[in-house]
Amino acid sequence: MHLTGNINLTCFYDVGELYDISNEDYRISGDHWTYNFATDRIETEIENASHIFLVENSRKNWNYIYLEVSDLSQNTWWDVEVLDQNSQVQYVISLPMENGRNILQLQEGAIYAVRIVVREACSFDLERIQFREKLQNFEWKDAPKTFVVVMIFYSLVVLLLRGLVNYFQGLADKSIQKGQWMEAVQEVYTYLLDRGSEIFQGFSEKRKALLRKLFFLTSIGIVYFTMNKGWNWILLTQRRQVALLGICLLFVAFLSWERSDKIINWKNPLGYSWFILWLMVIVSEFVVEKRIKNVGIFMLIAVAPLYMAWNSMNEPEKFLKDLLVSLQWSYWIGCIFCIFCRALVPGIRYTGIYKNPNIFAGYLVTVNIVFLTFLDEILEQEKIKYRPLIGNMLGLASIWEFLYLTESITSLVAYILQWAVFIWKQFPNEKKIAYRKNLKKTVLIFLVCLFFVSVPAKWCLTNVPQLLGTSVVFTGEVSQTVTGKMSLSLTSKAATTGISERLLQKITSGEWDFLFTGRDEVWKIYMRQLNLFGHEGYLKCLGETKMHAHNSLLQMMHYYGVFSAVPFVVMLYYSLKYSIQKIFCKSRMKMELFFLLTVVNYIVEGLTEDVATPYFYISWLVYYIAVGGIFCQLKKAET
Repeated sequence: MHLTGNINLTCFYDVGELYDISNEDYRISGDHWTYNFATDRIETEIENASHIFLVENSRKNWNYIYLEVSDLSQNTWWDVEVLDQNSQVQYVISLPMENGRNILQLQEGAIYAVRIVVREACSFDLERIQFREKLQNFEWKDAPKTFVVVMIFYSLVVLLLRGLVNYFQGLADKSIQKGQWMEAVQEVYTYLLDRGSEIFQGFSEKRKALLRKLFFLTSIGIVYFTMNKGWNWILLTQRRQVALLGICLLFVAFLSWERSDKIINWKNPLGYSWFILWLMVIVSEFVVEKRIKNVGIFMLIAVAPLYMAWNSMNEPEKFLKDLLVSLQWSYWIGCIFCIFCRALVPGIRYTGIYKNPNIFAGYLVTVNIVFLTFLDEILEQEKIKYRPLIGNMLGLASIWEFLYLTESITSLVAYILQWAVFIWKQFPNEKKIAYRKNLKKTVLIFLVCLFFVSVPAKWCLTNVPQLLGTSVVFTGEVSQTVTGKMSLSLTSKAATTGISERLLQKITSGEWDFLFTGRDEVWKIYMRQLNLFGHEGYLKCLGETKMHAHNSLLQMMHYYGVFSAVPFVVMLYYSLKYSIQKIFCKSRMKMELFFLLTVVNYIVEGLTEDVATPYFYISWLVYYIAVGGIFCQLKKAET
């Protein structure tokens, strides 16, 4: 069989497992089979020249083999010999080779190697040898029809859920009006919040605020331990962990519910896209069993009431401040852990409280949002308080020092953009008289704090764990050095260059693979296996290691189906649009800078990292909490 002009999707359905023979194997000489490095072509010197390609994948049973050939100098027949464990020929497939994708159906049985025999002397470029579990047969002309069918299916599911809501609310006998199902859902949330808030009747506001902070801190701890544990717990423990996280957020909602006449505005593009996304996720979880479960249900049952309760508060900024304070607490606890338990090793990218430097860097830039938000509030005060200012400056300085040690370029970009947004926010027309005086004090204290974390604090980071013998290494942790394009598979050699040199090397290399540290290969693998309803978990990528897609949009489409990208992108767009609007409008909720910083951080981090995996990332949790603050205060006129 011969295909050309199609793409690596099979009717938007799962094409099964894929395995690519490494391109490096093509450059190894065989029996009168040589690779010309000057022309990047393979040349066979005589008739029946051959080369053996080993199947190093742990899986040995495949359905098809794809030979992608270009620049074939002349038409010739090829014999593909399938070898067993003892290098004995099991069977031979013969075919006339053509430019394009040549597809061979394999017989049942384990395949340990293939020998390609070219009957006549010629030259060609062998672009890919790929083994597949299922046949690829999708072409672009099928895309519109497939899209329509899928959207009809999702629409039917939404209508079914809408009918169920109306039935249980006693509205089945009434005509369905536009947006009525939203009011029905809101009534369910109101009833839930009314009953739950009774638990905390009689509690003082001060006690409620403390409990809210503790529940937020517990939620952050759950997400942290889930990431560091790598979701390796047994199924029952996973479900309990998700349930506990949901209970914590529900308790925060119960503590915040003030049952007022204010109604959350779900009727805007951000609200609709948020709801539709999680309905689609529920459908995907129903069709395809997931390793990470109950995400859509978690969002609709735990997070949506949280939005309702937040919106009901007369002073919603108190809710936000409690969240930010709990994030601060988590950071200071992490700093103590780093000083006493996580020694800094020269030449090795610092991993901090995580196993991976990029994940730690993502956590740092998320917490940086907290300190920038509080700094913006401090600068506006008539009389500055030195204790919170010093703590804030110490946090900002230590975050920069930690971020520099992680050598994470993506997080550095997010960090720079956060500061750019913060500085842009500092130029409205109505600045208070004390602002400039506060700014001078702030800069001076920041410089002192920066010196402190760069000299004595860094010395403690390097020496204290060794002196006390308290150094900790996480199970399965592998050190990453600061250079090497294969750092995704953790095989780089030691180096001592800093982040500036590392960035310069990437920009001047002229190679996409080096610039993206191998991420482009991971993206290709994920794009080849997109389907309608998603997959169970991560895919095997570099070095036969399962890893995430290193892109939030790809990860979302991989988990929950290719069309989940539509509401996800719409949600990102409107969260950015509305968070910018909140900077300029006089809303009830203060600290509006937090929303824009959170959205910018989530989008930028998501370009080359996975912050879409549920229950894993602090930035994931903070973004989806922030979404409620972005659209719950919107006026209906804005929709």
